[in-house]
Amino acid sequence: MRKLLILLAGGAMLAASAIPGVAAGETGCSDFLWPLETERGWMTSADSEKVASGTTLAAPPADKAIEIALKPVGDISFPTKPTSTPKPGDKETFGGVVSFEGNAEPVHYQVTLSANGWIDVVQNDASLEATGHTGSKDCDGLRKSVRFEVAPGPFSIQVSGVRKDTIRIAIRPAAD
Repeated sequence: MRKLLILLAGGAMLAASAIPGVAAGETGCSDFLWPLETERGWMTSADSEKVASGTTLAAPPADKAIEIALKPVGDISFPTKPTSTPKPGDKETFGGVVSFEGNAEPVHYQVTLSANGWIDVVQNDASLEATGHTGSKDCDGLRKSVRFEVAPGPFSIQVSGVRKDTIRIAIRPAAD
């Protein structure tokens, strides 16, 4: 019986490794509610837009992630108070803000984080309500993606609750 169980377990592992696009440790990347293959490629690429917290860009890059150099949360002046529920240890985390000059038309953006953290999109001095969110703790390079309806004009993306001093974010129009 024990040999049969070992044989079955080995067969299951072999079958999983034969599935295209699924390597060891990547099975959680299929758990998201919408496709994030583009974002995953951007997050794992050596080519990213490196910026410091407080930077203003004309628009989100159309073909790469933004890597933000974060600061301790106590050293940041966020456009609005983060909407996350306070947790023990938050004062030891990092955060940052990247602002954009804006867009001429409304855009339904999805903002994706490479690691655990909180995302707020701020426009006209108010945090926007998320229209959807998805996440996976088991996908290397992607943690969560949140969607926001952004009106024409300038806006900022603020991240908080990050456990290290850099994070990558990918911003692009929502696509299903």
